[in-house]
Amino acid sequence: MSTQEKLLTLLLAHPTEYLSGEQLGQELGISRTAIWKAIQALKAAGYHLDTKAHQGYRYQPTDLLSAPVIRQNLATNLTDLPLNIYEQLASTNQTAKKAAAENAVTPQVFIANQQTAGYGRYGRTFVSPEQSGIYLSLLLQPTKPLTDVGLLTTAVATAVFRAIKETTGISVDIKWVNDLYYQGKKICGILSEAITDFESQQISHVVIGIGLNFATAATIPAELQTKVGALFQKQPSITRNQLISALLNQFFSLYQTYTDGTFLTEYRAHSLLIDRTVTLQQGQATITGKVKTINDAGELVLTTSTGQQTFSSGEVTKVHF
Repeated sequence: MSTQEKLLTLLLAHPTEYLSGEQLGQELGISRTAIWKAIQALKAAGYHLDTKAHQGYRYQPTDLLSAPVIRQNLATNLTDLPLNIYEQLASTNQTAKKAAAENAVTPQVFIANQQTAGYGRYGRTFVSPEQSGIYLSLLLQPTKPLTDVGLLTTAVATAVFRAIKETTGISVDIKWVNDLYYQGKKICGILSEAITDFESQQISHVVIGIGLNFATAATIPAELQTKVGALFQKQPSITRNQLISALLNQFFSLYQTYTDGTFLTEYRAHSLLIDRTVTLQQGQATITGKVKTINDAGELVLTTSTGQQTFSSGEVTKVHF
């Protein structure tokens, strides 16, 4: 870690105390002058550090995305998880896929304050304005054959649901297979992409992208404002760092056992679709039916005019309320 990161980590470990330059210097084994320079660099980067004469420095929570701040709330088994944070990227998923091609260490997390070319399913543009969203991609390397990326996507949706509930008390709705809704508007989309090894033709890596509208952004296009919402319309009660920490904790806890499908009971309980009539687009086919359930494989079970049908893929384009 850099001197700045070490200093910040030390301040984070004493959230209610002021630490003097002398104390900090002794802890880190550097001069008070070096401490002062690091403090100034952190302030210039956007961190809020309260300074009190004759007492020292104290960290003040801020929404600036920060690996040390995220790390302080991670489970002990995740303290070494690589967190890559960028002010701006074209796409966190593309960055993660590039890392996979370079045989990067896994798992890894890629986070951006803004995306200039964010995308969702079918290559649709995902508007990703700065300071208002969580744009995060996980790079994973499965230790055993991965046969159903769809089940993993439903597990990720459940992890996001749990993280939001844990940190805010808000219970959101889940739209099969990869969207989360709040107050009737989409606030989160999940995109899982598999990378296949050319020689073995087996899945070598999986990239999971999560795009979450954390706070209302003034730059959302007018044509999306009736469809797209945010977790917070007013002043957020938590920071993005706190939600990211909770999200990573929930995901990696669930990732160990997701293949048994037990989380799907919770997924179903918060489904936006069960017992509703929907229109499903699958390739060139359009199917309308009533959602009976989401089965233990994470598939959508519809009752249609021709009987019961099960779908492992497709997009629900309309919910008939």
